Amino acid sequence: MKAIKIASGVAVTALAAAISAQANAAAHGGDTETTFSYTGSMEAIYVIDMENNLFNADAEEAGTVMDMDLDEGDDFDSATAGEAWGLEMGVDVVHGPFSGSLQLRTNDGTVEVDAGDIVITDGAISFGQTGSLVETHEYAYDMGDSNDDFNGNSEGKDVGAAIRYTMDGLAVQVEGENSDADAEGYEIDQTADFGVGAKYSGEADALSYVADFQYRASSLGGEDDAAFIYVGAGATYTMDMVTASVGVNRYTFDGTDANDTAAVEYGFELTATPIDALSVYLKGQDFDATNEVEDPDANNDDSMKLLAGASYTAGMITVTGEYTYTAVEEAGDEFFGEVVYTDGPLSAYGDITLGDLDADESADPQIGAGVSYTKDNGVKYAADYDTQADVENVLKLSAAYAF
Repeated sequence: MKAIKIASGVAVTALAAAISAQANAAAHGGDTETTFSYTGSMEAIYVIDMENNLFNADAEEAGTVMDMDLDEGDDFDSATAGEAWGLEMGVDVVHGPFSGSLQLRTNDGTVEVDAGDIVITDGAISFGQTGSLVETHEYAYDMGDSNDDFNGNSEGKDVGAAIRYTMDGLAVQVEGENSDADAEGYEIDQTADFGVGAKYSGEADALSYVADFQYRASSLGGEDDAAFIYVGAGATYTMDMVTASVGVNRYTFDGTDANDTAAVEYGFELTATPIDALSVYLKGQDFDATNEVEDPDANNDDSMKLLAGASYTAGMITVTGEYTYTAVEEAGDEFFGEVVYTDGPLSAYGDITLGDLDADESADPQIGAGVSYTKDNGVKYAADYDTQADVENVLKLSAAYAF
């Protein structure tokens, strides 16, 4: 997906032209189907920061700093009040075997236009920007947040162009990254690459499973340039009270000697609900389980972590407790506890985080508390307070709405 920034007036003109063209096609018997969708959000925040380490214009400690601002997060499109601000319009277009989309979103007074993936589907064959078939990279727990010291290879290689064949649970495609060479038509350049992706998924009674594979190479590489290889598998078993998921993958870390320099990652989740009000869970992940990657900065020997937790709901109160264990010595272990009260439009919470519990000196407790009220029209007013000795002492008053 590519994005460009254009002036608001130009964007509106371009959109009007597109709508006009669609109307003209419909009037002359065209079979184009167009679907519009809208997402909007606004959150205004008044911040009182009492522990900011800032200095004023006279180079003196500023003390308490107050600021009125808009939440600049990038997740407004979750359509959840209190998740940043913005406005997005989506246009999905289907014309026979053709499908594609456009998204227009506000960004600091300008309009960004994103062109969604364009795919042609002809029965079992599809081609264009079909995307990657790799999905086991985020199958369980935090597998999707693998250490980026691995150059993003933990998610497989990007797919910019492909021809795919799909039959039942099997999908196979020839693929590569799309070249941005400035040429008329097509021109091979130093970015030339080719590869194969495959995925098989299915289910049997309470068991669902998936296996995926990716191979990528370049004809222009040197003698030491080995192919990129990704292979993964995942399975989920669901019963009345228990759900268990496990995923594993192996992927090339370095662009050379692919068979010797690769990382093995696994993740799992086990959740049990012995009664409706109680949920108990155990989760784990290791982004370099066999310590194959020789990178002193990646901390690979300590890459395993476990999270054990439980959540219990009694009426309007929910209590959650979690302990995170990491293989890192004298750092990383953490306890998190939270109490949430919900009564219709009113919600309140209090939480505490105790970090580095296995260190000689643990971190100061992080304490948070807040209350919010959501009106019938969806407008949400909230107050949140977070504090940690000599690190953070912030009160936020906010008003938000999203659709």
